[in-house]
Amino acid sequence: MNTGNFKKMLHRVPLFLFLALMIPAVAGATGPRVTGSLFAVDKSEIYAVDIVPFISMEVAGGGIATEISDAALAAGEIDVVITTLPLQRMVRYYLSQENAIAVMGHHFKFSKADGKSLIFVPVVAAPERHYYYRGSYPDGLAWKGDLKNMKGKRYGSHPGEDNTAYNEAGIEVVHGRTMSLLKKLKSGKIDFIGVPSLSVEWLIKKYMPEEKGNFVVMEIADYDDEIIYVIFNRKHADGVAAAEKFRKALTKMIADGSYLEILKGHMDEQRAEGYLKRIQYHQK
Repeated sequence: MNTGNFKKMLHRVPLFLFLALMIPAVAGATGPRVTGSLFAVDKSEIYAVDIVPFISMEVAGGGIATEISDAALAAGEIDVVITTLPLQRMVRYYLSQENAIAVMGHHFKFSKADGKSLIFVPVVAAPERHYYYRGSYPDGLAWKGDLKNMKGKRYGSHPGEDNTAYNEAGIEVVHGRTMSLLKKLKSGKIDFIGVPSLSVEWLIKKYMPEEKGNFVVMEIADYDDEIIYVIFNRKHADGVAAAEKFRKALTKMIADGSYLEILKGHMDEQRAEGYLKRIQYHQK
């Protein structure tokens, strides 16, 4: 083995040790995978949090957001690969401790101080809805669009999600990944969740097909958008330049129709056009 390759291997040792400690805790969980790009020792990496079907090795192209980002990276001639990891804290580790060029995901909840060193580029805007389980509320879960009407209920939240509005409304917050929240919803441990519709539909179809129709959207069209970002690191030597190239490439993809074509590979045309309009809105 030559000296150069040996040094590259040494550089990766912290990653392997870190994964060895972290992976056993999630090995039995549904969905998360670690990509083969972990072994791309000659390239910078964007570390992404597994979010089906947007960022996931279970989905074609590595997920909707991953496929879009890969195309933008290639178009911008940015020599970076995307590595998908199962836990948000793993991704945050590589940003804060290893000075990664970028991370990808949602609900990172960075402090104002940390935010000053980051450049946020929205990649996908996914409509998010509130759901309840039909078996727990056969007559529906009436809330009339006002969280105050849910006082005393339990809300299923993702780690890092901003729960200020729920806390102020007197709602108990329970944390978990999406699949875990669906199971808790079914068992009655929580009363409702807020999740992108595409994630709920994908997980139910693959892992809980017998429950189709039992996870119900709450009656008011209350949805907001869950934004999945590629977040570039100003502290990385190439972070600012890469962010600018990536943003320009993504904007061109949205304008020339290639962004829409990727969406249509994952969903029907009507929904894809809706997603396109949402990202156009968030690019303004």
